[in-house]
Amino acid sequence: MKPEAMFPNHTTLDLPFIIHAIGVSQPQCRRTREEGSAVAQIIYGVEGEGRLNVDGRTYEIGPGICFYLPAGVPHDYWPTGDHWETSWLCFDGLHLKETLEGMGLQKACVTTLPDPTRFDALFHNIFTELRTDAINGQLRASPYVYRIVAEFILLRREQQTQQSQRTSKLKPVLDYIDVHLDKVITLEELSDLVSLTPQHFCRVFKEGVGERPFQYILKRRIQVAKRLLLETNERISDIGKKVGMENSSYFCYNFKRLEEMTPSEFRSMYAS
Repeated sequence: MKPEAMFPNHTTLDLPFIIHAIGVSQPQCRRTREEGSAVAQIIYGVEGEGRLNVDGRTYEIGPGICFYLPAGVPHDYWPTGDHWETSWLCFDGLHLKETLEGMGLQKACVTTLPDPTRFDALFHNIFTELRTDAINGQLRASPYVYRIVAEFILLRREQQTQQSQRTSKLKPVLDYIDVHLDKVITLEELSDLVSLTPQHFCRVFKEGVGERPFQYILKRRIQVAKRLLLETNERISDIGKKVGMENSSYFCYNFKRLEEMTPSEFRSMYAS
């Protein structure tokens, strides 16, 4: 389907799903909306790479990665290379917020499309209905918006179930990390807990937790350190040792890298 965008008339309609704008394989420029969009959006990557920042998290958006943005939610998305193509749908509807919340879609989220051609076909159907029927095109196209939303929700539920299953298998590893944060933890120790080779374990861990093992361990160490900084009067160097970082400079460096402030600044700002 060639690159195209449509902005159909919608001012006199009372439908559950109403199309405000739709585009396919459009070169995507940066969109920074501090107040969020006036309507809901579903966008998925077609070619190239981009990045989405919403609700304090950053997501890499490549081909087949789809994200949903509710109306009124601040966000920022932009290309990270020379060329980023997306297909996008902006929609509203009668009691849409209640409808989407009832379907389990309360906040911004990201999912993967195993077969993007299914979404391509639904977008194509919307374009066809809007083009061929100037009077009733919105009414004819509205069910396809519902299908897109329903497909997104079903995919997200399936992937959340798979994620939960992977995470449950890693529970012995996560428990071990929490108990041994004050010690050196090796990849071999962790992989032995689930009877995997270190290489296979790293892949399984990232799929289940969303980051590499030592990234997770570092973040857990800093998380515990933050609690100790607020709940105790212990010296910063001693807190670093309690979370497995004997070298005080190394502890302070990693703390500032993750929290954008030093341990002393964190304690001064948040300790009561």
